[in-house]
Amino acid sequence: MKKALLGMGVLLIAAGCGGVIEEEPPENNQPAEEEANSQDEDINNEETDEQDEEDGRAAVEEIEHIHDMAFDREKEGILYVGTHHGLMQADLNSNGLFWQGTEEDRHDFMGFLITSENLFMSSGHPGDGSDLQNPLGVMTSDDRGENWETGALYGEVDFHLMDANEGDSSFLYGFDAYGGRMFKSEDGGQEWEQVEADGINDRFQELYSITSDPEDPETVLAGMSDGIYRSDDGGESFTLFNGQVTMTSASQGPDGVIYAHGIGAIEGLMTSSDMGETWEQLGELPEDAEPVISLAVDFNNPEILAIGTIADSLYWSEDQGETWELLIEEGEPV
Repeated sequence: MKKALLGMGVLLIAAGCGGVIEEEPPENNQPAEEEANSQDEDINNEETDEQDEEDGRAAVEEIEHIHDMAFDREKEGILYVGTHHGLMQADLNSNGLFWQGTEEDRHDFMGFLITSENLFMSSGHPGDGSDLQNPLGVMTSDDRGENWETGALYGEVDFHLMDANEGDSSFLYGFDAYGGRMFKSEDGGQEWEQVEADGINDRFQELYSITSDPEDPETVLAGMSDGIYRSDDGGESFTLFNGQVTMTSASQGPDGVIYAHGIGAIEGLMTSSDMGETWEQLGELPEDAEPVISLAVDFNNPEILAIGTIADSLYWSEDQGETWELLIEEGEPV
């Protein structure tokens, strides 16, 4: 299994996604290139055109680098995706794809999450036209990504992975790919402390995912190249927990159920209702969907799943992975 998983790590590094240490700022730390002229594109969707004109948002014509994604906590079927050129909203009810915020707010969003209170949090690098420092540290938005505020660790960290505990969102974890460090916050992200992460801190280039136990926020699972590691002390130390399968991406739904993309004993989507003790295969991935680098479950309706691939394709399912609909194919909306 390890050989196959290390191959996955090479792909993640090439894409600038996931748990990747860089000795120097990666290429996508630089300001994003200007977007193509939207006047040259034909949206071919009257409903989308009307909504775009009505609320002033720009329709998405192409994307580059799918990073983290998460569903809105108050509205069913509304997905947000962090990309190289900004935060995208995908309305699965109408297949509408829009950029959130102004062009100045279209940063390179790497780590991204939505807390149980519907607070948006992200990290990454400033976009084209922005005068913000690089890296962005921890940014927050209380209006669904229309406006962002810089906060803790501004100019210091680039979280490629972020986790907000489902049982107590004051507990947060972040992996800083820029400096190769793991951090924890116990006050909702106002203050952060670096944790030792003994057992995996010399192998952060093999770290794919992190998720914490809603019943015990000090318990954290980490998907590594050779399996799933577990910490019971808030990230200070990790030991191998499951050497048969790993999580290249993970998302939690209601009742603490983990949804993940697995490699190893289970290839494809899988779920666990006992915090990673046991796993079950879930649905079947669409053809050409591998490798999956991002996954999200809709808390309002856990039948709804979304996956993003390293080739910048985006799929969604409304029957827990039995069937899929393609929204974006290799960066182009379908």
